[in-house]
Amino acid sequence: MVGTRVKIQLAFVVIFVLGFAAGALSLAAYVRRMEPARPAVWTGRFDRERFVKQLSETVGLRQEQMGALNAVLDEAREEFVSLRRRLNPQFEEVRKRVRNQIRGILDAEQQSRFDAFAKRWEEARQEEERARSRPTGQERTP
Repeated sequence: MVGTRVKIQLAFVVIFVLGFAAGALSLAAYVRRMEPARPAVWTGRFDRERFVKQLSETVGLRQEQMGALNAVLDEAREEFVSLRRRLNPQFEEVRKRVRNQIRGILDAEQQSRFDAFAKRWEEARQEEERARSRPTGQERTP
């Protein structure tokens, strides 16, 4: 009789734990489905298509307003590109100073590896800048 009572109590505990787990999983799935996916980290890029879609849905843009919106965004994009070009020398000075400071904490062997690393990193950064300065379909910089 005691064994049966313990089994019944254990069954209640197991059923409770399984119910709790099922509820937690269901809630997590519901929240994930209801909230729009957001990038975990801001990449520094303006997702024009997403912005236009969300703005259009939120404020109810009409078709004739879409042309004007695109003109505003195109103009802003050109201003941002121009601003980047003007500020780039200052950013480059900071990059060079930081690279020199990093080289100062490395030994000779590490410095040569760091130089190769920095060269690859800079090439990738420049390619990203070139891509950012020209409009693309999905991710256009303002």
